[in-house]
Amino acid sequence: MRDHSSTILKIKPSIALIITLNDKNVIMGTGSGFIFWKKNILVTCNHVVKGVNSIFLKFPGVETPISAKVLLKDEEHDLALLKFEDDSRSPLELAPKDTVKEGMPVLFAGYPINIQDLTTHQGIISSIAKDPTGKVIYLIDGTVNSGNSGCPLMDEDGKVIGVVNAKGAVRPDIIEKVQGMSS
Repeated sequence: MRDHSSTILKIKPSIALIITLNDKNVIMGTGSGFIFWKKNILVTCNHVVKGVNSIFLKFPGVETPISAKVLLKDEEHDLALLKFEDDSRSPLELAPKDTVKEGMPVLFAGYPINIQDLTTHQGIISSIAKDPTGKVIYLIDGTVNSGNSGCPLMDEDGKVIGVVNAKGAVRPDIIEKVQGMSS
């Protein structure tokens, strides 16, 4: 079994716990997100931030949550880009698209089931399939829980190959969509 400690150390500063509040400042839910594409831009699933009043991000090692706003959202692909003020963190790198294969080992790191500490899981790509709309999805043999939505699916070197969606399958087209979005 490969030691992933150096990869986790590298990716950890770029993955945030997302805390959402309603208009009465009561916590509505939590999810995961990661810096990708540009500094100050966090990728997550739209369902994590849909219909909320306030969004806060909590990065590992930082006690004070950072306020965030929805910059762009795509309900069809269940994707949202959040803008926040902290340019001390670097975006995660993108893996070459042609490297994703069935049976390859993968990592995903997020904040499942209301855990406030980053949790990294490992698994494999058990299948590359298409959803009913014809979009390519990666099926993961690994433990994905509520709260993992929006976390990065990565190769063993910590390079992003998709966005985990605990409500559905991992869709690699979401990464392409992020790159095509402009503010």
